[in-house]
Amino acid sequence: MCISKGVSSAAYLYHAPHLRVQFDHPDSMGEPIQLAQVVSARPLTSRVRELVLEPLERRISFKPGQWVSLKLPVGTHPPLNRAYTMAEPEQPSGRLTLVYDLVPGGLGSHYLATLKTGDRIPLSGPYGNFVLPDPSTKELLFIARYSGIVPFRCMLTHFFLSSHPLHHRVTLLYSAPDREDMVYHDEFAALASRQAHFRYLPVVLPHNSPPEAEIEAMIERLKPILADGQQTVPMICGIKAFVRPLRTFFTELGFDRREVRVETYD
Repeated sequence: MCISKGVSSAAYLYHAPHLRVQFDHPDSMGEPIQLAQVVSARPLTSRVRELVLEPLERRISFKPGQWVSLKLPVGTHPPLNRAYTMAEPEQPSGRLTLVYDLVPGGLGSHYLATLKTGDRIPLSGPYGNFVLPDPSTKELLFIARYSGIVPFRCMLTHFFLSSHPLHHRVTLLYSAPDREDMVYHDEFAALASRQAHFRYLPVVLPHNSPPEAEIEAMIERLKPILADGQQTVPMICGIKAFVRPLRTFFTELGFDRREVRVETYD
């Protein structure tokens, strides 16, 4: 593929188990593609994994909430492009921490689960507009389902574990199919106990609850949060069946549709 912005043209040819794949066309989104090397790969839960990559040619500078596109040598017409959001803000090392769930039958996630330290994979980016308002003069309301927590974890780390203090309250409302699937639950609970500006509200429903019960539970938790009259920026991340009813809830309360920031991953 042709690498622009000061990098010599090249075609990436790399090996994966039983595959030999060559990428010789530009990235469709206009960003240069480079190889990244796997630094570490580990499970966070039985269904969620973390992958740390180190870009080999140039640093990727990004805002919390953005994602990179991995070019996976699987499928009938490789590469298979898959988007993964950074779970940690930009690091001095330039490494990227990605978190993904193992989708039943998913070609992309199951390929990633085979990667080992030292393996290499092409990527490009960053992309995405699901980022923090700048400057933030309102309270922030993060609403996440399951692995939709990843961009918010990056934002919270940016605020509270770095030199970017927050002077307005942040509330995180986090839903998952069961407690074991609540990635970073202990981290958020500890953070809430230390940070006066952060409120953490986990929501776990009984097993096999219908999808509408999850939306109803989230709305019931949202009502008292919004009743205090504080100016709020809602940000919602999850599957469409989760995000769309909640965005409708906010617009029916009088929020402009553009005020409700959303990101979906299905």
